[in-house]
Amino acid sequence: MLRPTLRSSVLTPLLTLLIVAAPADLASRAFALALDLNAKGRTDTDKDRDSYNKPAELFAFWGIKDGMRVMDLFPGNGYLTLLLSQAVGPKGKVIGFASYDHESFDKRFKPLGLANLEEVVMPEPQGFGSDLTKALAKLPAGSFDAVLTIRNYHDLQNPAEALGEIKRILKTGGTLGIIDSRTASGRDVPNHRIADDVIIREVLQAGFSLSGVSQMLSNPKDDYSKGYWDARWIIDQSCLKFTR
Repeated sequence: MLRPTLRSSVLTPLLTLLIVAAPADLASRAFALALDLNAKGRTDTDKDRDSYNKPAELFAFWGIKDGMRVMDLFPGNGYLTLLLSQAVGPKGKVIGFASYDHESFDKRFKPLGLANLEEVVMPEPQGFGSDLTKALAKLPAGSFDAVLTIRNYHDLQNPAEALGEIKRILKTGGTLGIIDSRTASGRDVPNHRIADDVIIREVLQAGFSLSGVSQMLSNPKDDYSKGYWDARWIIDQSCLKFTR
């Protein structure tokens, strides 16, 4: 059953076409990625997160492939970044961009010596506003196959500006993948939540097309009363794919 937030006028004409393929198909595509969830550098906390982030299925949904150049926007301590480095392989590149937890990121990755991984540090909270736009503006146009962000879109202070730069740095046909913690409507700032239709409206206005809506991270047990850190085991999450 779809959440009320997915029944907005923005989505209604597209739902039949965009709801993601059957779970078995995703599982088959995800298997091809052959992620090593026990790889060196992964913590017990990472492995706990796998159950509600479903990284292999997620990467399959977003179309992440070997050889891609991918930005992990706001990578935190690098949970997603490490898995992405596996998914894109030695011929690909992962940029942990606007990292505001450099100490944890560096502690995790420096000993691994991954040649296909870079970090761009940016302090919080400046990294969510004009500083982010300025930093993105320094990157070459059409230089990324995908830009991905998990539970950070809601923090963007200037979504239109940031999305404009993200569109510019993506190749034609490139992917913008967004996961965020849902709320019933609008933005729930204290709990760091945002409704699907708000994200979709803003991204469409920036000139992207909506190419996928997945329910793989949905959870009807989440009553939206708590923030991510208090409800992460049952968090109801949007899972969206946009194309430049």
